[in-house]
Formats: sequence, structure tokens, C-alpha cells
Amino acid sequence: MLRKLEYACLVGSIGLIGADRIDLAAGHLPFILTPFLVLAPLVILLQFMRAAPCRLFQFAITPPIRRQAPFVAAASLFFFFSFASIPLGLDPARGFVAFADMLLVAILAYYILFRILTEPEQKRLVLHSVTFALIAYVIFCVGEFIGWQLGFTGDYTRSGPWIETTFAPGQLGGFVPLLSGTTYDPNRSGFILTMYLILIDRFIPQTRLAPIFRFMIAFLILLTLSRSSTLCWMAYYLFSKGLWGLLTSRRSLLKIGATAVVGFLLFVAYQEQLGGLLEAWQVADTVSAKLSMDPGSSGDSHVLLIQRGFHTWLTSPKTMISGIGFAATPKVVQDFFGTDKHGNFHCLYVTALAEMGLPAFLVLIFLLGYPIIGRNKAVGGMAALMVFNISYQVHMEAMFWLIVALLWSYKGNEIPLLRLLAYQSEAPTH
Repeated sequence: MLRKLEYACLVGSIGLIGADRIDLAAGHLPFILTPFLVLAPLVILLQFMRAAPCRLFQFAITPPIRRQAPFVAAASLFFFFSFASIPLGLDPARGFVAFADMLLVAILAYYILFRILTEPEQKRLVLHSVTFALIAYVIFCVGEFIGWQLGFTGDYTRSGPWIETTFAPGQLGGFVPLLSGTTYDPNRSGFILTMYLILIDRFIPQTRLAPIFRFMIAFLILLTLSRSSTLCWMAYYLFSKGLWGLLTSRRSLLKIGATAVVGFLLFVAYQEQLGGLLEAWQVADTVSAKLSMDPGSSGDSHVLLIQRGFHTWLTSPKTMISGIGFAATPKVVQDFFGTDKHGNFHCLYVTALAEMGLPAFLVLIFLLGYPIIGRNKAVGGMAALMVFNISYQVHMEAMFWLIVALLWSYKGNEIPLLRLLAYQSEAPTH
């Protein structure tokens, strides 16, 4: 019985790892009590309850876990630099709370990955988890569409009745809903969905449901109308070896060509009707405003925030070494966000420099960069993660730490990139 309950909690913690739209405390706590913060500790508790006293702290160290040893060391160093930046920072009180939050979700995420890697039936676990995640995501998308039809509106303060804030979608231009499923932010939802792709391609790439999952994820990311989400998804496939191998096959080329021809013919045949429909929905103006880099647009604000982050980091030698303090960004971006405590530089790399200083930034680059050259088949996943964090920052997310640790667990390259380049430079020329 405990084993089944533990398995159900494990599936739920993976499937709802980014579900911040679900507040189990219904707004009665000063923070959002997400399902992951409840289910992941339950997995740990049930595991200890099931274990024999003599084997309570005995764990099986498999090769994938052994390959994560450098990750654990580098992550610990990153946490150390983050913590060290707090006492002399601009907002120590907020910094300590935010650091505890990051450390907690990172530890829980790593333990959940540890359970995945030591699970005898990994494929079954991941299949059930991803299936549950996508079903829940679609249900919430339907609920958000119904809420949009009923006039539900929400903002990041989440003020209002619980049911309304739970199913209130974001809106683009006041007339286009941004369906983000179980996550509140459409940008984060695309990131979470792309990270599920990594789990699918790592554990269940050959199952019958895998193509359906990939299509659903692509379609759901499209519904978010998020530039960051789309770039994250595109980066994963553009840097994936599987995509280029698929595109070079004759059968795939014929399918793509046939689809393109049929699509072009349909567009020509129904061009006037499609144009009238898009004009009626004002889709062109909406998408243009969303993707624009003009002054005052969302893209322009991102650039200004990144510039502000660099200027903040260069303020003094102290800020260059130890930053302004972990989670102290709201103190220096009040002209952008007012009193919003979630204000940030919208770039993980700039945030690491400005808040934690150069040492933490270098450790972060090592954490994200080494799997690209030292782990086999990790390029696509790490590229997606790194591209998303150019215009966003998800180091406070459990999924971020789970996927980074997962990519570190991949087998090492037989000839790492650096060794390959050195070999080629020493090879005799004719």
C-alpha cells in the first residue's frame, strides 16, 4: 500500500513539477503552496517509512548518479556564492528567504531525479508522469478558455476569488487568451513543456505515445504565444542530432515536401477567407506587438533590463565580486516594476553577475556548459535551457535543477569536443 502511494506521489511530483497555477493553500499563505512542494516531501517521507532501519541511509549508486558527482560539487559551490552574497546585499531579509526557497526546490528536484534513475521501471514511471502532466495541462487549458469566455481576468498579484485566479488566463491585447495550462506564466509553461520533451527523448523515445506527446507539446507551446517558449522549443530541435538525421531521410523529405505543397495550395485557395478571419481577430497586430522590439514593447523592455543588470554589476569592485545580494534585484528595478517583489533582469546570466558576482557566474557557466562538450546527446537539452534563460530566468524552478542534473548523468563522450579539436589540430596535413 505504501509503495503504491509513494509511486502515485512520485508521478504527481513529476507531472505537476511546474504547476504554480495550483495553490493548495487557496491563497491563505504568504507563498504559493504548489503540488510539488507537498508531493515531493511525501515521496521522501514514504520512502523512509518503507525502508528497513538498517538500510535507512543506504542508496544504490548507479553509473548515471556517479557521473553527477561534478554537478553536485559545482552546484554546491554555486549555492555557497549565492549565500555569501546575501549578508552585504541590498536586501538581506528577502535574500535569505529566496535562497532557502531555491535550495529547497533544488534538493527536492535532485531527489526526484535520483528516484527516477534508481527506479527499476524507469520507462513506466516517466510514461505515467508525462501522460498525467499533459492531461492536467490540457484540462487547465480548457478551464482557462472557459474562464476567458466568462470574463475572468487575473494578474500576478492573484487578487480575487480563488477559482477565478486559478483559471484566469493571461491576455494579449485584451482579446486573445494565453493558454498556459497548469503554469501561471505562458513563458514558464513553454519551458516546462520543452523540458518534458527531454524526459521523453531520454527515457521513452520509442514508445507509441512519444510522437503524440511531441505533437501535443508543440501545439500547446504554440497556444502560449510566447517568444521565449518558442525559441526554447526550436533550440532543442535545432541542436538535436535526431532532427538532422530525420531530415536527411528520403521518406521524411517526401512527407515534408508533400505537406508544404498541400499547405501552399490550401493557402492559395482560401487566401481571402483566411485574411478576413485574421483581420477580424486582429491576429497580425497582436503577434506583431508581442514579438516587436520597438521602443516601449516587451522586447525593448527586456533589452533595457539586461542593460540595467550590466550597469548594476559594474557599479563597483564589490558588486563585480559579490554582487548586490541574492534576490536583491527588485531594489534596483523599481522604475520598471514599481513595488513588485518579483522584478528581475529577465536574464539568468545577467542576474547571476549582478546579484551574486563573477565567481557565481563562472560556476553557472560551468554547470550549463560542460555537458555540451563532455556528455553524449546533451547538446539539444542544454541548448534549449540556455537559450530560454537569455530572456528569462528559471534558477528558482525545480524543473531547472532536475534537467541540469539529468543532462549531467548522460554518458560521457568517447571523444569530448575539446579533445577532438586538439586531435584535429595535431593531425598531419597533406
